[in-house]
Amino acid sequence: MRFVIPSPFKLRLAFALAAAGLLAGATIDSKDFKAGDFFNIGKVWTADFVFTPEQWKAITPKYSGFGGGFRLQGPEGARNGLSAAGGIQFDWTHADLSIDSRKFADIAVRYKGNGTFRQAQSSGKISLKVDLNKYVKGQKLAKIEKLNFANNITDAGWMNEELAYRLFRDAGVPAPRTSYAKIYVTVTNSGPREYWGLYSIVEDIDDIFAQDRFGAKGGLLLKPVTTSLFHYLGEDWAKYNQTYDPKDKMTEAQTKRVIDFCKFVTSADDEQFAARLGDYVDLDEFARFLAVTVWLTDMDSILDNGQNFYVYMNPETQKFSFLAWDQDHSFGQFGRGGSTAQRRNFTITHPWSGSNPFLQRVFGVPAFYDLYMAKFAEYRKTIFRPERIIDQVNEIAPIIRPAILEESEARAKWFDTIVSDNGSDNYTETIKGFVKARAQSVNDQLDGKIQGTTLDRGFGRF
Repeated sequence: MRFVIPSPFKLRLAFALAAAGLLAGATIDSKDFKAGDFFNIGKVWTADFVFTPEQWKAITPKYSGFGGGFRLQGPEGARNGLSAAGGIQFDWTHADLSIDSRKFADIAVRYKGNGTFRQAQSSGKISLKVDLNKYVKGQKLAKIEKLNFANNITDAGWMNEELAYRLFRDAGVPAPRTSYAKIYVTVTNSGPREYWGLYSIVEDIDDIFAQDRFGAKGGLLLKPVTTSLFHYLGEDWAKYNQTYDPKDKMTEAQTKRVIDFCKFVTSADDEQFAARLGDYVDLDEFARFLAVTVWLTDMDSILDNGQNFYVYMNPETQKFSFLAWDQDHSFGQFGRGGSTAQRRNFTITHPWSGSNPFLQRVFGVPAFYDLYMAKFAEYRKTIFRPERIIDQVNEIAPIIRPAILEESEARAKWFDTIVSDNGSDNYTETIKGFVKARAQSVNDQLDGKIQGTTLDRGFGRF
């Protein structure tokens, strides 16, 4: 299938916007270079990683023999996820990195990913996590310490992360910024510089991110992995620690607040729960977060697998907010989440599969449910309009296609199918096909014409 080139006007507009964004910002090696200049969707950076043979050997994953803990949880104190639960451990190693003209010496780098890592092992195109500050204190890029280079191997359109995070941000939900990079890897004295392909650069959700978005220091970041979110397990934090994976050492007050919320979610009667839920959760933010998550039909999330999101406790309000992460399966592209037709018609009134006690309780609170439905009513006229997202696809596609073609002609052809106006849905979901069908389904659900499809068997569970 031929690549459907956007109209000349749209193509000129895309490159004009990209050029405007680049010219407006400072160059990467200047003092006034800002994070907004780096996370520029119209720019494809060139990132070169250089390892010594010893450093390259050290990045090799270790297989601990861990047989798997609670579902997708790794061993105590280690990372969580599918690969971690299977005993795969990623260790940091040293390397040098240059991004265009900016050089960073002695960075920390490791592999990242779970399902994406497993799928990438045969191709060698593996996601990377970089910490500029770990070995050289104070080394940053526009105040950024950590970067995630996502391989997009499960995302044939190479833009799910970019489009989904943009949708969250447009809804007023704090979400990572992104850009693109062509990744090259060199192992000294071991062969030529090797092109790994086009990656998405994703801003890390860390203390720097939280302080920037929420304007407060000392907040708590958790990255839960559980299908029984905020279930009370007693007063000993050790029983919660691996499940909630705190990103910093918790204070006694923070620990108590999380456990108290778990006790409240588990034990409060319906009247108490409805009256006091807003004391613990930023209901407006949670309504916006869930509206976007549900519209994207991302079942590799809080809606099914109980992963790929952060919870942030604001130190000033003591309320919890929810942040999206790992959006490669958004736009209905999580294959385990039912058929294409089911994902497009996913219900907005019962948006979870299997048993999800936390969401079930929250959706039973009229104050929250009315707010959540009001977000859908608002967004269908604004950010959920399919033509808006289709225009974004048309802007990004010509910018990144040359780098995809450098990977292989086969990947470029598959990319053409996924982003074209008439791409086939026989093998995987296309972005444009999904947003048009999803918008129609949500509109019909809001208008009372259909009920939507409930995924009630836990399609995404491992």
